[in-house]
Amino acid sequence: MKNEMQATTDIAFTYCNPLPIPDIPRGKDDWYPFEKEMFSHEIKPKGVKTPDYRSISDPTVFYWDGRWYLYPSYGMAWVSDDFKNWKHIKTQPYCPKYSPCIIPWKGKFLLTSWFCPLYIADSPLGPFEVLGEFTDLNGKPFTPCDPALFIDDDGRIYLFAYDHTAEEDVHRIVGYELDGDDPRRVIKGPVTVIGMDPLHKAWERHGLHGQNIRSGWVEGPHMLKHEGRYYLIYAAPDTCDASYCMAVYYSDVGPLEGLVCQKRNPLTFHRSGIITGAGHGCVERGPNGTLWAFYTIACPYLHRYERRIGMDLVAVDENGELYCPMGVTDTPQFVPGYRDGAAYEERDLGLVSLTGAVRPVASSSEEGRDAVYATDENNLSFWLPKADDDVRSLECDLAGEFETAACRIFWREVGLDYENGVTPAPVKYIVEGYRAGKWFTLLDMRENDSEKNIDYQTFAPRLCSKVRLKIVGCGAGLRIGVIDFAVFGKMILNENNLRGNKD
Repeated sequence: MKNEMQATTDIAFTYCNPLPIPDIPRGKDDWYPFEKEMFSHEIKPKGVKTPDYRSISDPTVFYWDGRWYLYPSYGMAWVSDDFKNWKHIKTQPYCPKYSPCIIPWKGKFLLTSWFCPLYIADSPLGPFEVLGEFTDLNGKPFTPCDPALFIDDDGRIYLFAYDHTAEEDVHRIVGYELDGDDPRRVIKGPVTVIGMDPLHKAWERHGLHGQNIRSGWVEGPHMLKHEGRYYLIYAAPDTCDASYCMAVYYSDVGPLEGLVCQKRNPLTFHRSGIITGAGHGCVERGPNGTLWAFYTIACPYLHRYERRIGMDLVAVDENGELYCPMGVTDTPQFVPGYRDGAAYEERDLGLVSLTGAVRPVASSSEEGRDAVYATDENNLSFWLPKADDDVRSLECDLAGEFETAACRIFWREVGLDYENGVTPAPVKYIVEGYRAGKWFTLLDMRENDSEKNIDYQTFAPRLCSKVRLKIVGCGAGLRIGVIDFAVFGKMILNENNLRGNKD
């Protein structure tokens, strides 16, 4: 029993994708034509008919002074000291539209985002003030799409961005060198650093199975320098595709030249299950010299750009190419800074979703929102109890005795209406276990005061043959469904399991 318990003794030092980020912002994809620069409106424009939803995507993660700062699309920013819990600190301005990026510069911090000018602040959390628009070699102002700022060891500054030539219908990523004293001013470029090539690069093709060899995107660049090599990470083929991924070019010459496509591509890829798509993000250093990929997860139910965020460990192989040794994960993983020196095979806790593909018994279900949708491991389906259900429970028979140690619940909020005060709120709930004829509490969140659309929690390991979720309360006017109810654990080779006995 001791060896089988080992993996779950460290469960408190884990995270799970999609990341349980609090206060996920309101989706405003159809609002952006109504305002230039960073978005400030909070009232839905009259021309927008899309129902209310939430989204978070395109993360740039900035590791500074022992803390991680997360800058995603739709809102800024989130901070973590332990790389497990994220705190939302609302910046000014708040909504960068898409793809914010940030670098330190001469004791200050430079920030820009999608079709926005350059901003400057005294701290990573602002307040950010407009420094001005970028100017090209002819002095003409421009604002970049999907920008990425990079400062080299010698202090030289670079800008990377998505570019599209309508005449040739070519998608590409371009790079610029900026003036080290006036980073608004281009002194070199644009230089094409990545050109779309869907014929030869399957991950750049549209379609779930990469079947469209004529069409695709290259976007969302991010530059990393590691051990003297420049790695340009980019995304393809489209943010609402389940095949969304990140791939890598590298150079041993410089950030704007000598870039070649690494053979070990794509870097992040996962087209089924709760984690669909793993594109547009970044790779950054964490504690103890580790590398981590942060990426966008596609879950386009209410809007084609409805998204969430994940993260995974990155390593460098014998050829100096980036890869994810644990893959793109959807089970508990050790947080950065914990057991960083362990061999990769020792970092796998061996925990799986015990409820995956189990057919639950629900207290009630709305038509077309059956209980099975809470465990089908699909982020576009969900279980919804009936409006008059006072119990709101979901029970899963595990068909054996398992050591349980964590759970992840992905909530579906039905009835969001920001203009009328129906807004996201903490969900209060209980997770219970059953063994030998008795129900007991695994996790008590009845006093939960943290609003998380995705909630990942760990608890003291317990043997269970059944698990049950009870929804106790939620925000006024909201109805709460469950996109995914995952209880993580592993089977224990005890007498009951060897004999096939179960309650």
